[in-house]
Amino acid sequence: MQNDASKNKRRLLLVLAVFAIPLIASYLSYFVWQPQGAARNYGELIQPEPLPETLTLAKLEGGQITLKALRGKWLMVQVDAGGCDAACEQKLYAMRQVRLMQGREQERLVRLWLVTDNAVPSPVLKQKIDSMLLLKDATGTLIAKLPAKENVKQHIYLIDPLGNLMLRWPANPDMKRMHKDLERLLKYSQIG
Repeated sequence: MQNDASKNKRRLLLVLAVFAIPLIASYLSYFVWQPQGAARNYGELIQPEPLPETLTLAKLEGGQITLKALRGKWLMVQVDAGGCDAACEQKLYAMRQVRLMQGREQERLVRLWLVTDNAVPSPVLKQKIDSMLLLKDATGTLIAKLPAKENVKQHIYLIDPLGNLMLRWPANPDMKRMHKDLERLLKYSQIG
């Protein structure tokens, strides 16, 4: 009789172990062992902040556009002077290349340059920035919403299709890593 009771106890413990081991392993792998090489973002995530829909930006060639009109697309934003020094040109080039790297998904991305002064980009530069929106934030409202460590000109920002500021990259980004960030976002996002 005692032998049967001990066999039943062992069987019960074995059944419990079969169910408990995966739970314990998942807890340990999630909270204790952080795997190396796991998918991590390159850009710095920003607490999503909705930008005002009614904010109006001036087009350099004339006219105006609201942020609401840009909804539905992912916006890569850079802020810089119209004269555009070497660092500015590097950001423009990175934004262009990263958009092209997205392949068929590139139509979901819009590149936006917020010009901070009254200088007009040179004709040679305008050829390089094909299909980029050149806008001016006359009130400074949008630029004030862009968080920066020191200066907004040191980053490239990403605004999601719902109008939330969500990510920033450094001014001289690693384009492959920036591409990976966008590739993951575009793959898993059902919007924009």
